[in-house]
Amino acid sequence: MAGLIALLAAIAAAVFVMVRAGRSADGEKRQMLTLKIVALLAVASIAFAFKGLPLALMILFAIGGVTAIELWRARMIGASETAASGGPAGKLDAKEAAAVLGVAIDASAEDIKAAHKKLISQIHPDHGGNDYLAAKINDARRVMLAARAIENH
Repeated sequence: MAGLIALLAAIAAAVFVMVRAGRSADGEKRQMLTLKIVALLAVASIAFAFKGLPLALMILFAIGGVTAIELWRARMIGASETAASGGPAGKLDAKEAAAVLGVAIDASAEDIKAAHKKLISQIHPDHGGNDYLAAKINDARRVMLAARAIENH
């Protein structure tokens, strides 16, 4: 009887996590997560039916762990993509943009473009660099040139 109660409690917890994950995940990811949870619950139910309570409980704990790890990973990837694209966590001001490019805050547009070209040729992902640094350098160029355009008008 205790095993049945534990199984029902685990199913309720899995449904809660699935519903909560469904609110934050996009359509395809939500379907894959739902499929994984349903498949693991089916295996746990079969193990329980054949008096495999320890195995069923291990499977249910695995469901929770895998789901938590996938949700955490999705959040971290979303946060890093936001930062790399110049989102809220990655906004640059003119002073920081000048520091990234290695130019003075009042540098000319030509100096900004030359510094950007030099850095991006070294850091670009096609040349062994990474996306985050390339995005930061591009964002710094954009911020500095926008500041120059405002000053010139």
